[in-house]
Amino acid sequence: YGQGVQGVPGQSGGTYEHTQGYASDTWTIDHNLGYNPNVTIVDSAGTIVEGSYEYVNVNQIIATFTSGFSGKAYLS
Repeated sequence: YGQGVQGVPGQSGGTYEHTQGYASDTWTIDHNLGYNPNVTIVDSAGTIVEGSYEYVNVNQIIATFTSGFSGKAYLS
């Protein structure tokens, strides 16, 4: 899985940045924010990418895309 910088746990308004360092069409994002955040995904060129998001629980999201790529997920 990729790496991320921890946001403020359990508080609305916290943020988390996930780095997906290798190309994949499925990203597992463990954010530990304690709520279901908004998600913005960008590829390595900085272009916003649309996907489908499964909120597994209040601390994990699985993002699925039509093709694999690396990039970042910004959660807030």
